[in-house]
Amino acid sequence: MNTIRSSHVLSSLVAGATLMMAPGLHAQESFDPTGKEAEATLPHLIRTQVEYIEMSLEQMTALLADPAATKTDTILRQRINELIKQEKAEIIDTQMVISRSGEKSTSESIREFIYPTEYEPPELPNKIHLHTQDGKTEIPNKELATGPTPTAFETRNLGSTLEVEPTLSENKQYVDLRFAPELVYHVENVKWATWKDKHGEADIQMPIMYTLRVNTAVSVYNHRPCLVAALSPKDDKGITDRSRKVLVFVRCDVVPVGR
Repeated sequence: MNTIRSSHVLSSLVAGATLMMAPGLHAQESFDPTGKEAEATLPHLIRTQVEYIEMSLEQMTALLADPAATKTDTILRQRINELIKQEKAEIIDTQMVISRSGEKSTSESIREFIYPTEYEPPELPNKIHLHTQDGKTEIPNKELATGPTPTAFETRNLGSTLEVEPTLSENKQYVDLRFAPELVYHVENVKWATWKDKHGEADIQMPIMYTLRVNTAVSVYNHRPCLVAALSPKDDKGITDRSRKVLVFVRCDVVPVGR
């Protein structure tokens, strides 16, 4: 019995040693599904963010004239953040949209404003029946005429619109970005002609819009802001306020899917 047991033990030891020495048999390398190796194989999205920051013309001029503040746009944005905390600057709007590389995307926060652009002029009826009384003919007055009639309309989007087309570089470190951010305000309606009869008023009016718009293409490094424009906002009357400026910053973040 002891001989049989010894044989079994010896066979097991030999089999184990054979497996250990067999070529191609080794422990599997560890793999982290949330690590950098997995991240490199994942598809990537591009998050584009646009900021509108308003400040005085004097403040902007002094800021851009400071070599320390304008060394990089990242430092410039940090300095502006300090001005925001000091209430010397204000973020008036932020737009954001996520898209895939090479594809166009749009983000909107709008109100559709529909207004007439063409009118038929006032006119009299084609046929008028005249009445005579005591040998006198009564000539029809303005009440028989129809007022101006709208015949064509346009729609203008009021509010915030962001259109982007990002293209990610091969090393995923920077983005070639074509984008067109826009803010549109309805200021007032201007009266071009007046019509009034017994039925009421039918004035011809046209709207006045005020727009902050940028349409450009830039190359943006991942996670870093880029100053792309300085615009002039409107004042309380809807006129360009040259004493104020709106700085437009854009930033692209390359985001792996699932992160």
